[in-house]
Amino acid sequence: MREQKMPKDTLYNSPSYYDVAIIGAGLSGSLCAQQLSRMGWSVCVIEKSRGSGGRASSKHLDQNTSCELGTPFISIHHKDTKPLFASLVEQGIAAYWPDAQAYVGIPKMSAITRHWLTNSDLITNTRINSLEQIDYVEQGSLATTDIWRLYDEQHQAIAQAKFLIVTIPASQAVTLLSTTQQIDELIACAHQAAQTTQPQWAMCLDTEQSTLPPILIPKSSTLQRLVKDSAKPNRRQGHNGSERWVIQASPEWTQHYLDEDKNTIATLLIQAFFHETQLIPKKTSEPHRWLLARTDVYNHQQPFMWHSPKNIGLAGDWLCQGDAEGALISALGLCDYLNQMRITR
Repeated sequence: MREQKMPKDTLYNSPSYYDVAIIGAGLSGSLCAQQLSRMGWSVCVIEKSRGSGGRASSKHLDQNTSCELGTPFISIHHKDTKPLFASLVEQGIAAYWPDAQAYVGIPKMSAITRHWLTNSDLITNTRINSLEQIDYVEQGSLATTDIWRLYDEQHQAIAQAKFLIVTIPASQAVTLLSTTQQIDELIACAHQAAQTTQPQWAMCLDTEQSTLPPILIPKSSTLQRLVKDSAKPNRRQGHNGSERWVIQASPEWTQHYLDEDKNTIATLLIQAFFHETQLIPKKTSEPHRWLLARTDVYNHQQPFMWHSPKNIGLAGDWLCQGDAEGALISALGLCDYLNQMRITR
């Protein structure tokens, strides 16, 4: 674990001090952490869930198996993201999946974000509920420095940092950013993007082996995509050699059944799956509802936002492309901007 820095006159009961605090351990937040820690900055990442990955996380089905109910793979086309995945493949963290013409984590998607968080402090199961920027005066100096302090739902201070990066979904960012002042531009862009957020029901199921393609895009209004999860590189097959599928409902269908109980959702999704594949599931997982599955891209001249007067910025897929690669491009753009800013100061 990296040694933590503390301001000289910080009280003993104050939270740890970092150069950068990042809220959200999804693709954007984790990649920001890797890039900034490589620059020599101390980094803390705070995540409300029990692990990293966000929508690119992995759901445990039993002790030895999991599946991806959110982002099943990452398509890479940008000149800046190609080297990232070349490195991940070389290290055995990711593999190319020819069927999808995309990359997957090894042995699961969340391996990618865990790898990027190696040199940062990760705090999980903690939801940041409010932000406060305070004036810090170092002993023996007349100079002041603005420090961000982050509080959880019990208003306990969790961390403090010179710079703050928010990488959570737009609708969550609006609520959090509204707890502080003088960042109206950031709040406005997050609010605008949040209006386009769409939900998605998803579930996992096991079937007998089939000759169906690994990825199906149905024409029905119920399902948006079917992915043969067990066909991914370096994945375990389902129990007794069965296939493992992940089915994702369309946003429109999900919105219609948004508050339906999970038993009803499971029945309807299984029926839709059978209609498309003629396969009868042997085993199913509980449906998962992504309330913030996808957001239209906010139209901005850069793939990130940074508010220099307050040292706070935003990164995420909703600022670039609206997909997993966009989340990475956004993170790389912001980190490069911060590095250039540090060099020119």
